[in-house]
Amino acid sequence: MKSKHSFAYFLLYLNVFLLDVVCLHIKGTWNTNSQYYRFLSKFGIQKTDNKDKANSEGFIYGNITTKNISLVKHSLTFVFVDSEYFLEYHGNSTSNSPNSCNAMFNKIDQIAYDNPCRQNGKEDFLRRIPCPKGLLCPDEDEPKNLIPGYQFTYRVQDLKNPRFWYLSMVACYRNTTANNCSWVRSSENLELDYDIWLVNGDPASKHQNPFEHQFSFEDHDIVESYAVFFALYLIIIPIWLYAYFKQKHTITKILTASICLEWIGIFCNLLHWMIFSANGVGFYVLSVIGNAIDVISECLFMLTLLLITKGWTITSMELTGKPIVFSIWGLYTLLNCVLFIWNLTEVDVISNIDEWQTWPGYITLIFRCFIMVWFMVELRQIVRYSKHQDRLLFLQQFGAYFLVWFIYLPILAIISTQFSALWKHKILLNIINGADCLSYMVLIHLLWHSRSILYLIKGDTPLPTYELEITGLLDDQETTPGFFKGSKALDIEMNHNTIPNKEKRKVGNGHLSLPLLEEEENDEF
Repeated sequence: MKSKHSFAYFLLYLNVFLLDVVCLHIKGTWNTNSQYYRFLSKFGIQKTDNKDKANSEGFIYGNITTKNISLVKHSLTFVFVDSEYFLEYHGNSTSNSPNSCNAMFNKIDQIAYDNPCRQNGKEDFLRRIPCPKGLLCPDEDEPKNLIPGYQFTYRVQDLKNPRFWYLSMVACYRNTTANNCSWVRSSENLELDYDIWLVNGDPASKHQNPFEHQFSFEDHDIVESYAVFFALYLIIIPIWLYAYFKQKHTITKILTASICLEWIGIFCNLLHWMIFSANGVGFYVLSVIGNAIDVISECLFMLTLLLITKGWTITSMELTGKPIVFSIWGLYTLLNCVLFIWNLTEVDVISNIDEWQTWPGYITLIFRCFIMVWFMVELRQIVRYSKHQDRLLFLQQFGAYFLVWFIYLPILAIISTQFSALWKHKILLNIINGADCLSYMVLIHLLWHSRSILYLIKGDTPLPTYELEITGLLDDQETTPGFFKGSKALDIEMNHNTIPNKEKRKVGNGHLSLPLLEEEENDEF
């Protein structure tokens, strides 16, 4: 019981720990003594529809208070700017210089309105905080423009393009007594509580489009995307399970585990985003778990491809080159795990790079290309020694499609560097999920039980030796490397049935040749 509670507390802690980074309903406490600058969030605001401005504007609203405002000598500053002004402002926040506040606001001061020092400013970027409890913030001079029940409101209109906006708080105040209204770093020890919402569209009409209202622009339509793939796998899995139970096999077992894990991963992400659409926070741990399961699923899928490439249970019951196969698979799995952890902990939310533009991403893609080359070489070897027509057709179709599967991701990663960060996430998500889904469907087609009986051997559900001979499944024992060797007494053991060499039926292209013939050891089947 204790371990269950500990795990539950761990999940809750992890979710709370990550909230400031990922959620669009931000709640928390800021202590200026321990952190003079607090970055809150990045939010993509959609392009404003000129015909429906009220319902397509971006809204940022909330409350920022302190327990005893009478002790505050100088107001601090809440900053809401787009990327054009944020990068310089944020870049100077790491400076410990006494003049760091002036450096941070140098570019913003050129355009931001601030009473009484910058009354000619055009942009409403700044707010003085904290605000008195139960009252509006000092800079809110138009109460009718505020969302009821909140101390401040930003309304963002952008008739040209969607763009990212950045929220932060900094312990800097403007010295209005100085002639140049310079910025000064505050030395006060204050604790501020904040509760802020970031939404696309009028909060009063949020139910009109619940899957976009609370979402940053780059995540628009993400719920629908996960829902579509969830529904597809809900159709694919029962169909595949029908075929799987008809002919259980080691290869199909691994494939079944991979497909089911992929579906569970998508379900976890779908559930997180559904909760997010309701409360603006979601349950981020679910998304992390879903993505981790997706990594495991892809690694199992890679193992399936490697085993088929080596011809295991297709041309031979012995897995040749086992150390090489599992070394390649182990390294690929390790790289994907490192990439997953790196993306979770090291990628800066402020930057617009994706996981494939990191060092673990580059290494993983290069290694994937190496596996692709190994895949082609090994598959060519197997095709050279395979005599059976159905098996050759399977290997050709398998190689043609999965060669594309190997190479598409490195190409996509290169092309995606030209995508806007506002569109990149959903484009990559849909293409990668779509490619994985299509790959499963192709492999299901190739391993369908009525077809795979022609090239899969030694299944868990025994197939009579007579049927294997009828299909022409058994290739020449002498010319197929790694296949069943040893000739006179007992040639092979298939599904626990032994076949004396002198009693074999002669098979050609899947047809039985009668009568039974005495054959020489070197005759081909």
